[in-house]
Amino acid sequence: MDKLYVATRNRIKSFFEEEQGETNIIAIILLILVVVGLVVIFRDKITQLINSLFGKVDDSIDSNFS
Repeated sequence: MDKLYVATRNRIKSFFEEEQGETNIIAIILLILVVVGLVVIFRDKITQLINSLFGKVDDSIDSNFS
């Protein structure tokens, strides 16, 4: 039982000491924050663009099936 405890403790310790994954996580979080910030800043433009695209698709469908 002591061997299992020591092995588990060593694995947990090495997991927290490993720093390679931290850089990737920080980079991903920063990218997500940048994307969310851009969406908030350009929310009105994005909404207009999507509405325009759906309007064109709707007009195209109406003209093809009329």
